[in-house]
Amino acid sequence: MADWDSKSFRPSRRRRSSGSTRELLVKQAKPSPQLQALILDNGAYTIKVGYSKDEEPRLIPNCIMKAKSERKRLFVGKQIEECRDCSGLYFLLPCERGYITRWEVQKPVWDHVFSKNVCPIEDNPVILTQPLFNFKSIQDCIDEIFFEEYEVTNLFRCVPTDLAYLNYIRERNFNKRHACVIVDSGYSFTHIIPYINGSKFVRAIRRLNVGGKLLTNHLKDIISYRQYNVMEETYVINQVKEDTCYVSEDVKKELLEAAKPLSRNSIVRNYVLPDFNGIRRGFILDPNKTESEDSYQILRLNNERFIVPEILFHPSDIGMKSMGIAEAVVKSIMSCPIEQRESLSKSIILIGGNCKFPGFKERMYAELRSLLPDKWHVNVFQPDDAATYSWKGGNALLKSQDFRNNVVTKKDYDELGSMIIQERFNNFMFDYRELQTQSKPDRDQEKFKYLSKLKSGSIFGKSDVAISIENTKDQIKVDAEGENSNSGQSEKDELSVEDTGQDVGIVKRSVGRPGKTKEVVEVVQKDIKVPEEEEENLCESIDLFPFGTNSYL
Repeated sequence: MADWDSKSFRPSRRRRSSGSTRELLVKQAKPSPQLQALILDNGAYTIKVGYSKDEEPRLIPNCIMKAKSERKRLFVGKQIEECRDCSGLYFLLPCERGYITRWEVQKPVWDHVFSKNVCPIEDNPVILTQPLFNFKSIQDCIDEIFFEEYEVTNLFRCVPTDLAYLNYIRERNFNKRHACVIVDSGYSFTHIIPYINGSKFVRAIRRLNVGGKLLTNHLKDIISYRQYNVMEETYVINQVKEDTCYVSEDVKKELLEAAKPLSRNSIVRNYVLPDFNGIRRGFILDPNKTESEDSYQILRLNNERFIVPEILFHPSDIGMKSMGIAEAVVKSIMSCPIEQRESLSKSIILIGGNCKFPGFKERMYAELRSLLPDKWHVNVFQPDDAATYSWKGGNALLKSQDFRNNVVTKKDYDELGSMIIQERFNNFMFDYRELQTQSKPDRDQEKFKYLSKLKSGSIFGKSDVAISIENTKDQIKVDAEGENSNSGQSEKDELSVEDTGQDVGIVKRSVGRPGKTKEVVEVVQKDIKVPEEEEENLCESIDLFPFGTNSYL
């Protein structure tokens, strides 16, 4: 009887507790599993790809290479490791000035990246990076390839500096409204982007067309002029640059040291070039090594080691009309609101492949310290691996609420179309309130016409009508003087003015004696009210941006 009572009692207790909130609270207390995604940092020279659970990404060259030793085969991405002889490689690059221009090159590289041997997409969401101010046509092609070709379930596009910013505030437990400046120096260009209140401050963004590609090409020119002809050895010289070059704190002092004889010169290095038989990658020869240098092909480097990276700080050394990185950072900070400038100088983050040069952080701090006010505190932060710092910020993005609100699914792409999707992607961490200006009602109602713009000006930017005015006036003056000299009687002029509807009018003048007149056509310019001089805002120029600037953001 007791056993029956106990058995009958237990179900009744379970029924009473099933309707309570006890089990619901237990279910809510369980942590939800972290969202996994495939993070693709699509750099112009190197692609950083991997899953969010990985600690380090895979580095894959973003190019297609062709070798002289194997003419019938193309090496895509990581396949270059299978090449027996990497001398005289011919590169096919998909990017130009940082933007994708050759889709016939980029698509095979992405096919290699998403293959089963590297990183298959499967059903994972994809976080893809794109350059700042990417063109609308390029964004349309990216969306079409990923949604229709690769059939991704979820896609999110953002700028690499956004991921770096999220990673920085997560590591230091800062508030999301923390202000900082990110310096991204990559293969094609260098961007300086200030972040204020969690958004990019658009007016203070600076871009320099100085990157790793420019440094490698300059080093090839120097070596080809002094020692060997290496104009076709881009792959090897890029390794030489990475292994030997550094940033000097005092260039004048280093130049004096480089001018000393070899016995007392501490800068000269002997670099062993690869032969792709026993030496796959070159290395710096140890001066204490007893082996003879005759067994190697030696490349002697002296002041090239610090002169080439010096272009980052002084592009004018090679004739470029551009400011250096340190000066651009100061210009960017001074373009921000006054109350935010001092806080921006406290958090300057250096990312990108060029930041890996030894001494880059120290030189940047010394330059900024001399250019910024002495009362401000200057702090320069450089991560351990500046090239992959943005990729590691993908985990911080997955944990934020912005990712779930802005991610685009395949269903959204089919229903909303490309315009709505681009607006959602481009609004991420952008503050458009600064771009809002007082719009003129005439501009909103007026339709832009290309034909009228083409007819009003010539190739060289001067008006053809303005040139004809001067020629016609000179001809009229000569004809009038000739008629006045031959006639002794008073002349009667008959004037008729035709309005052309433009800034120029046509005047028909009848010159001569009665019964013998000559009709002369004169082109005159109307009186134009000259407005007061105002500061020109290029962002509002219809000639430069006929459809507005929002399409570029």
